[in-house]
This record gives sequence, structure tokens and C-alpha cells, in this order.
Amino acid sequence: MVQRIGIITFHCSYNYGSALQAYALKRFLELKGYDVRIINFIFDTDFNQYRLFRTQLYKKNIKALFSDLLFFYKNYKRKKEFIEFAKQNFNLTTTEYHDISSMKELNKMFDIFICGSDQIWNLDCTQGIVPAYFLQFAEKNKLKIAYAPSLAHTRFSKNYNTELMEAIKNIDYLSIREKSTLSLIQPLTKKHVYDVLDPTLLLDKADYEPICSNISNGKIYIFVYMLEYDAALVSYSNTISRNMNIPIMYIANKKFSGLQGKNLFGVGPNLFLGYIKNAAYIITNSFHATVFSIIFNKKFITFTTRHSSSRVVDLLHNLGISDRIYQSTVDITLEIDYSSVKNRMQNLRKESISYLRHALKRE
Repeated sequence: MVQRIGIITFHCSYNYGSALQAYALKRFLELKGYDVRIINFIFDTDFNQYRLFRTQLYKKNIKALFSDLLFFYKNYKRKKEFIEFAKQNFNLTTTEYHDISSMKELNKMFDIFICGSDQIWNLDCTQGIVPAYFLQFAEKNKLKIAYAPSLAHTRFSKNYNTELMEAIKNIDYLSIREKSTLSLIQPLTKKHVYDVLDPTLLLDKADYEPICSNISNGKIYIFVYMLEYDAALVSYSNTISRNMNIPIMYIANKKFSGLQGKNLFGVGPNLFLGYIKNAAYIITNSFHATVFSIIFNKKFITFTTRHSSSRVVDLLHNLGISDRIYQSTVDITLEIDYSSVKNRMQNLRKESISYLRHALKRE
């Protein structure tokens, strides 16, 4: 009988990395023969930032109201696109959960539970332990696996060690996304904690083709994706655009300015992948935009940020392409030896796939 897996993660954020990592883990497990659904758990504290009207902010920040009114259409378009992507690709549970009180019923639906990836264990972000993200609704006889949850820090703003030790003790197999955070979590358990790849790196280009929108206008463009404003990135992108006489298509938060091109803010994950796949060049400071630049074998340059620096630097170093990290002498037109990158990627995947295989078989 086919085993049923329920995944709990940040699946409903209107964020490309969150949506695509959720898709990737689900799809990878489906390809291994499992019946997979994503549990429709919405952590309101995190999700409030994506609401069309962030009413919780208005008393303290009246500018938030004017911003929500001014950018309502674009935010509505973004919401619609991400909800449609989830409906098409996540096989969500019918019930929407907001706390652990009614989640015991999930034990009748699933044989295995997996928590991860994304920053579900970033206790500064979640303001402490969120029981659902540690599978505390799962019965004792259910197999419980953590795949690549992120703690994001080597230390939190307060000491959560006692609560974290208690929260992970009943998870059968433990892994995290960033090797640097092992020093925080490994001392809290006798089980071995593995560091594994972000789920998006478990799949190949062919696995993303079915959800990748076709950009059929035939125009040559530079694709720019900024998660955080970076004046150097803006200046570099504009310079490359002028020197090459190639227009910029970009996705950036509405408050960013200075890029001389068309802002695509509001497009969903399908078009995000499509614009990456069809770009002549890619300039970004996003980990996941970097990942998909590599998957689609693009010429790209990555700028590091305080949030993504270690992940991006480690990944590019392991793939032998650290020269794609921005520096003053960087040349975006240089070819990348993607045959070598592919071989290195396959080697990186082995341990992560092995971890999942052994965990799923209780070995």
C-alpha cells in the first residue's frame, strides 16, 4: 500500500522561495512513489505581513494603511497568483489549520509526517516554539521526520534551549538546512542531526519544466530579482543594461527604486521561473534565484546579503563557481562549465537523498 505523507512548512507565504521549496519536497517524494499532501497550516503571526490590509499595523504606523491602499492592486494580483499556484501544486488538506487544537485528526490521514524546509524553526521569527512545526500533533506511532528546517541563526535573541530540546525529542529523524546552525541544535539531542540541501536542489530542470510559464515574446532581457535593496546591485544592473543595450525585467519590493526597467511585481512562481529560464543574464541577491539560475544553466551574478550570504557562498563554493559572487572585476558574460556543476550537484545531493531514504524506511 502506498504510504501517505503530510508535509508542514511555510507554504502560504507570497514568497518564491517558500512556495518553490514546498513544491520541490512534495514533488521529490511523489517521484519516489509516495502519496503526498501539504498540510494547510497557516501561522498567522508570520502570514499577517502578506494580508492585503495589515490592520494590526495601522494604530502604530498610519503609513502602512496608505501603502496598502496605494499598492492594493499589485498585492491582490500577487495573492491571486500564489493561491492559484498552491491549488494547482500542493494538494492541500481540505481543512485550514491555525493552531494545534484540531490537528490530531491528521493522524487518520497520514502515515508519515515531515516538517520543513524554510525558517519554521527560526524561533525569533516565530516568537518561540510553534508546536505544529515540531509535529507535536502526531501520535507516537507515526514516523516523524525533519527535512531541512532552518533555525537561521547560531543563537537566538533569548535562550530557548530547554523548549527546543523538548520540542525535538519525539522527532524520529533530525536534519537542518544550514550547517552553521548545527552548533545550536546538536547539543540538545543524542540523535545525529544532519545538514541537508534545500529541497529546491533535489530536483533537476526537467522536474520544474511542467510548472514553468513560457515567456514567448522572444525579447532578450536581463532579469533582476532583489530581496533586499542594494545600491551596488542597482548600479551594476543599470550599467550592464546600458553597456549591452539589453532591457531589464525585474521583480523587487515596491519600495525599491532606481532600477531602469520594468517591474514585474505581482507575478506568481510559474512566471518567476519562466523569467529566469528565458533570461540572457540574471542579477540577484536571492538564494533561490541563484539556485534556479544554476538549475536553468544561466549566466548570473549573485550579490550577498546579511540573510543569504552563508548559504549562497557555501553553495557556489561547493559547486566550484564562487566567481559568480559579485566583485568589482566580475564579468557576467563569462561562460560557466555546467557539466562540472552538474557533477558536483549530483554529489551534493547524495547525502540528502540518502538521509531521506533511510528516514522513510526507518533504517
